[in-house]
Amino acid sequence: MSVSLAVLGGLLALDATSVGQFMVSRPLVAATLAGWCLGDPALGLQIGAILELFYLAGVPAGGSRVPETGPASVVAVAVAVSAGGLAGLALGLVAGLVVAELGGMTVGLQRHLVGDLFDRIEAGSVTAPKITGAHLSSILLDFVRGAAVTAVTVVVGSWLSGVLVSRWPLPYETTVALVLVGASVHLGALLKGFGGWQSRRAVFLVGLVAGVVGAYL
Repeated sequence: MSVSLAVLGGLLALDATSVGQFMVSRPLVAATLAGWCLGDPALGLQIGAILELFYLAGVPAGGSRVPETGPASVVAVAVAVSAGGLAGLALGLVAGLVVAELGGMTVGLQRHLVGDLFDRIEAGSVTAPKITGAHLSSILLDFVRGAAVTAVTVVVGSWLSGVLVSRWPLPYETTVALVLVGASVHLGALLKGFGGWQSRRAVFLVGLVAGVVGAYL
């Protein structure tokens, strides 16, 4: 199953920038796909919805480095399924957040490698076959990078979750509250895109109601 998760992580990595950008790599979709592969799509959807709140405000535009959510969502679900229970949900979300940052770092390294590749081509004779080969090599590199990040962190995350799951000290209410607070802080960054207070007020009130309902549930 780790092989299929690695392949899924590689394909999701391609969706981020290299191929398509069909938004399949968004946490809500990526985590649900991972949950379906692992036989628990409901858990995948739950984790994806929570991770989406963390990363909804992030826009991968231009050359900015942002967390890579596709492979990270796969890892989050794999860790949650491996650990099981409430602790598994919390540890899965933590794993997803950490892997998203690590994945973003590997994207930066990949961009440097691809830039060096095209610099070498431009330094010599530029031909259509060379440009095509460089593009295909860049896509393959992105797939291998995403698959490797997914495979390694699934193994490491599942092992760590097995060690930590029995030591999770927090009750259900506290765990859910921490997750909601963390997600709400990140989601609050969206408010800056809605102009002044008059424009933001409705968005703020909707978020407040959603937070209260979520805390009650």
